[in-house]
Amino acid sequence: MRTSILLPLVKVTVLEDRALIERTGEVTLPPGPCRLAVDGLPAVAVDRSLQAKLSGGVVTQASLRRSMRAVLPEALREHATELARRAFEREQELERAQAEVGRLETRRDLLGAARTEVFRAISERTGAGEADPTRWKEQLETLRKEQAATDDTLWQARRSAARLQRQHEQETREVLARTAPAEPTVDVRAELDVSHATGGPVTLTLTYLVPCAAWRPAYRAALSLADEGSTVALECEAVVWQNTGEAWKDVTLAFSTARPTLGATPPRLEEDWLSLRDKTVREKQVVEVSVREESIQTTGEAGTSKAADALPGMDDGGAPVTLSTPHKVTVPSDGEAHRVALFAFTAPATSELVACPEQSPLVHRVARFDNTGPTVLMAGPVDLVRSKGYVGRAQLKFAGRGERVKLGFGSEDSLRVSRQAESSEEVARITSRRTNTERVKLFVSNMGAMPANLVVEERMPVSEVEAVEVALLKDATKPAPTKVSDDGIVRFELNVPPRSRQTVSFGFTVARSGKVSGL
Repeated sequence: MRTSILLPLVKVTVLEDRALIERTGEVTLPPGPCRLAVDGLPAVAVDRSLQAKLSGGVVTQASLRRSMRAVLPEALREHATELARRAFEREQELERAQAEVGRLETRRDLLGAARTEVFRAISERTGAGEADPTRWKEQLETLRKEQAATDDTLWQARRSAARLQRQHEQETREVLARTAPAEPTVDVRAELDVSHATGGPVTLTLTYLVPCAAWRPAYRAALSLADEGSTVALECEAVVWQNTGEAWKDVTLAFSTARPTLGATPPRLEEDWLSLRDKTVREKQVVEVSVREESIQTTGEAGTSKAADALPGMDDGGAPVTLSTPHKVTVPSDGEAHRVALFAFTAPATSELVACPEQSPLVHRVARFDNTGPTVLMAGPVDLVRSKGYVGRAQLKFAGRGERVKLGFGSEDSLRVSRQAESSEEVARITSRRTNTERVKLFVSNMGAMPANLVVEERMPVSEVEAVEVALLKDATKPAPTKVSDDGIVRFELNVPPRSRQTVSFGFTVARSGKVSGL
């Protein structure tokens, strides 16, 4: 005996490019083996992903069965005849309305021509000394009334014709939609062979995978500046798309970065031979060096990752992350983006104005805060908000729990930094030692009415070989830098009074011996 049932959808776990659907409900079973048919499954359900669990019983077999359900042709012919008759009647009404509009437009043109003739007669008769003001006034008044009545009737006729046109188009679309050959409907059911010793009410759980679903993290960061301390309020949302054919209504929604279908194999171990040889004459006489740009590879605020909104991957730090919604949600199957709130937290922050003149003359407000949220922060777009409203969008890098996060909250229009750089080279005649000198002048302007504490960051090269020496020119660097990092970042902390301008000088030398090649 086969029993057909419907299981409600209770939980959905959205993965990177698919979703895991869970249906759970109570079923009354007879003692012994029986067959169950769960109806109402989507057509895109993956067959090999079907799993079933029965409380207190055993599921011996589970499979998906698809069947085609066609529309009866007799019903199609009946609908086609009735709708075609209604569409023909609409078409006749529309033709009559358009003919009435044409007639009224012709009458309006004739009245305009008659009015022109009256004015011509007035000018000719007046010049000939045969003026008749009383008759001309009556003629113009009659024409005015006729034109007003015709214009009003024409407006009503055009409105009626437009209404009939819309109705006719709607009827035509309905006829085409109902009389076109309907595609057969696919009915999907799960057929289960189950066995229960005693029978009675039991709990049946059905899970399966469906494609056409995806999600990505998105954030909103609001910076609050205050004398007692700045704070950043960060809200995390999940942007979810689904077009699986079934609506997720009042379900528990979870989002995961796990990749269960991604196969992995260990790398092949191959032989790697190392050998020794003597240096050539050129290698003994010449040191080959090169200049390269390198990003600082760290986690937290300076972490580097791929574009967070670039499909199909997400940056989760290498460890699967699962996030759940605090309440039940509804996501329709329309393929549109829907935002679902996940969590939010507020953390104390440090805020400063930072300028990197080598990259841009603008001065940006930069805030740093610790990730005190309930989970890691995955890479994704973040909407930036300050006290005056929305300021832009940026990319949030991956940050673990407790790690430092860095975000820029727009530029300060009253501050500008202009940069001038000049280079020179000196060559020693006896030792052929070359020294390149780089001098930079920064002009810091504050056009606002309030003083500002500004941080200016410049960079200088860092040498990795003894044959190349890089030194900061202390005499040419004024004011003295607050800090010079091991990565060559020179930091100046300035206090800029209102409506003022300051000059910052900065210089360094790159010295190398004559046997260095490549610079």
